[in-house]
Amino acid sequence: MNINELREAQARFQNRLEDIIKSREELYQIRDSFAKYFNRDKIRTMRIDDYVAGVDLPKNGYNFCYTLERQLDGLGRIIGATAFKFGVYYGRTKSDANYEYRFTKKFGSTYQEAFSNVKKSILDLLTAGGNGNINLIVENPLSPMFKGKILCSYYPERYLNVFSSDHLNYFLIQLDLDTKELLRKDPVYKREALISFKNQDVIMKKWSVDLFSHFLYTEYPGRPPKEGQSFDGNDMLSEYQMPAFPADFDISLVDLEIVPPEQSEMQAKKAKSKSRKKDYEKDAKKMKRLGDRGEKVVMDFEIGRLIDAGRTDLAKKVKRVSLESDSFGYDILSFDIDGAKRFIEVKATSLKVGRTNFYLSVNELYTAKELDNYYIYMVYDIISTNPRVWIMGNPFRPQNDDIQIKPINFKVTINTKRK
Repeated sequence: MNINELREAQARFQNRLEDIIKSREELYQIRDSFAKYFNRDKIRTMRIDDYVAGVDLPKNGYNFCYTLERQLDGLGRIIGATAFKFGVYYGRTKSDANYEYRFTKKFGSTYQEAFSNVKKSILDLLTAGGNGNINLIVENPLSPMFKGKILCSYYPERYLNVFSSDHLNYFLIQLDLDTKELLRKDPVYKREALISFKNQDVIMKKWSVDLFSHFLYTEYPGRPPKEGQSFDGNDMLSEYQMPAFPADFDISLVDLEIVPPEQSEMQAKKAKSKSRKKDYEKDAKKMKRLGDRGEKVVMDFEIGRLIDAGRTDLAKKVKRVSLESDSFGYDILSFDIDGAKRFIEVKATSLKVGRTNFYLSVNELYTAKELDNYYIYMVYDIISTNPRVWIMGNPFRPQNDDIQIKPINFKVTINTKRK
């Protein structure tokens, strides 16, 4: 996660917060009125036609499924999945054109029995939601999307209104909250991780849960790209898209050797012939996004390496110091098996294993020359499902003459006075 991009996005969002709230007031009114109308007693005694979508809508009040799916679509989308997500519905199927009451068999052997059990499940869910009993919420037999929509409608300041597992994974990855265990868990746990992130942030903890969700979709990290999404040939836009890092990946090590520049001269000339005018600011932003993800990948790798070596005690101490400050001159504090500190600077690229280019700050270079046990971890193919990590050690202590270093930026200080 790029903390600077996050803060910039928060500033933009904060500037239009008043307009956003005003534009959503009608949705909030429908949601609150719906939850008041369908209180526990009403749910317990409601008729099937008060519940199912597909029949005539009531002249007064609400239809339970229709309101949640359609009228409150702006507070979390569940449109798209089949009507079986409701447990009971009125309609037809691809194989049967007749309109009739249909039901999910796990709720009963008849639609009447299924409807009775669905109502009980809703009431149980509301109880578990009110008590914050996450395990009972997960165990509830209602479909995951439907459960999520009910919870955020009745407890809007407690439960997140994001229901797609793919979207949840995307947000977790972009915010560096993902672990392999979490990505395999029920969506309820994923929403809990995002809510925890919101409540621990000094800016976002003041926002409502719905505003946080709106922020995720409209500002940072933004709506997840659709699979195969294109920009109608406009590559300019694709360069500004947030990288779509995979939810499931396996890290593997690669052993490389630094060779003299002349051995890679032809490759360098070939790369130079294809180069265009450099936009250093845009390139730096892109590399920062890849680098942030590389740090997360390397941190997970280091924790796994120490756990596999039987040093769980050291694994717990691995720290991503770059999140605290850029002043350290390295990104991750890890450890050797014997307990010695290992200082790791991470560089990442979306390119395959091969010729390596990266930017190094003056502070990072000085730190590399001064610290014992300093390592550079180069992560290749960071956007793939199989990123490759080259642990190159410290090529700056002593200085490896086969490495080319070129100054790019200079800090210029000018004192002035009036003429």
